[in-house]
Amino acid sequence: MEEEVLIAYVSRSGSTEDVAEAMGVAMEDADVKVNVKPMENVESIADDTAVVIGTALYAGRFPKEFRRFVERFRRELGNMHPWIFVLGPTENERKQFAAAEEQARRELAKYPWLRAADVRVMGGCFDPKHLRLPFPFSLAMKLPGNPMKKAPVSDIRDWGFIRRWAAAVAEQVKRGPTVQRGEFAEYSAYKNSLIGK
Repeated sequence: MEEEVLIAYVSRSGSTEDVAEAMGVAMEDADVKVNVKPMENVESIADDTAVVIGTALYAGRFPKEFRRFVERFRRELGNMHPWIFVLGPTENERKQFAAAEEQARRELAKYPWLRAADVRVMGGCFDPKHLRLPFPFSLAMKLPGNPMKKAPVSDIRDWGFIRRWAAAVAEQVKRGPTVQRGEFAEYSAYKNSLIGK
């Protein structure tokens, strides 16, 4: 296996980490060497490494770890076309996917030099008991009457789609060199199979 992919993710509750790990397994099955790491643990990015970035939307925004990562590796990421996946909606409603796609587009527009090969907005997971939120959001969760504490547990991650997308990225990496912008549909939103494509 000569090709190597770094899957760098930020995960507050473990759901994005689960997706990153599943993608890593699918890519290794496609005969691509994969290194799956939290963004904060990435020390360097070699010039010949392809990159997949994973994050989730929190109140419509990417977490600070995302900003720190892309700014820290601005030179390396600016010289490639990383793949990006974003966990967003937690309900199978078309309007939620559309809103999450727009939120992801606005967030990525803050980094015009970050030219993605493909961006996928995927169904996410919500369980208030497993949220690891930064202050002051963590304090707000402890307040009585917080509506988020009563929100139902939801998980609409589509593992079949995740594996298929990871395999497609792996094949693109093996075809190399770096994908050219536009070869994939940039900012294309994943529409969960339950609500149609």
